[in-house]
Amino acid sequence: MKIVSWNINSIRVRIEHLIRLSDEYKPDVLLLQETRVADDSFPCEYFEDLGYNIAIRGEKGRNGVAIFSKHMLEDVKVDFCPGHARYIEAFTGGAFVASVYVPNGQEIDSEQYHFKLEFLANLKDRFCSFCNEVFIAGGDFNVAPHKTDTHNSSLEGIMCSPREREAIRNIRDAGFCDALDQKGFTWWDYRHRNFFRNDIGYRIDQFYLSNAARQLFLDGDVLRFARALPRPSDHAPIMCEIMQNSHAL
Repeated sequence: MKIVSWNINSIRVRIEHLIRLSDEYKPDVLLLQETRVADDSFPCEYFEDLGYNIAIRGEKGRNGVAIFSKHMLEDVKVDFCPGHARYIEAFTGGAFVASVYVPNGQEIDSEQYHFKLEFLANLKDRFCSFCNEVFIAGGDFNVAPHKTDTHNSSLEGIMCSPREREAIRNIRDAGFCDALDQKGFTWWDYRHRNFFRNDIGYRIDQFYLSNAARQLFLDGDVLRFARALPRPSDHAPIMCEIMQNSHAL
């Protein structure tokens, strides 16, 4: 089963990009972040025509998460962070999946930064409720987990601060594998043509797998081609492939 996660930075702007990705890579499940559209305006018809079942949690003009699946979507939940369209989970294709959009945090010690740390702590607890299940969470975690996950290993600002990295380490220490560790950057700022000139990026998009999902993991990668498309998202999609969990179908 192929699973793709993508902070698409406005689904209405990048419908054609998402259709191209679906045609070329044929993911069974798509986990989207920053869809930036209210639920009643979500362009479902384009993706239902591609054979996807759709679950969404949106906000007008900001945030927003979604799950698309070629399988039935069951037990959909959006209650993780009330008032914020940043998390959605479902059971599909024999696995529990979640699409996650962690707050940016703005600047260290700001109110938004402390909200981010609280979000990550609560996220670890949510993940732990699936520790005995086949569970795959993909999304924009807005943290580069290691010094090697940035273009400059000495950075300690937002996305690279010790407390943010500790919060991500706590997720790993709770038994969730960072499946695409060492696969390269996933986000490049639009400014200064950072993607095209010097590959000045960060690895802030990740998949976290429970131990049961890790046993099924086959491979994964960063789909860098999408960052070079016209009017791209500033994130590249990430993909992982797991063996089908036939016992749970």
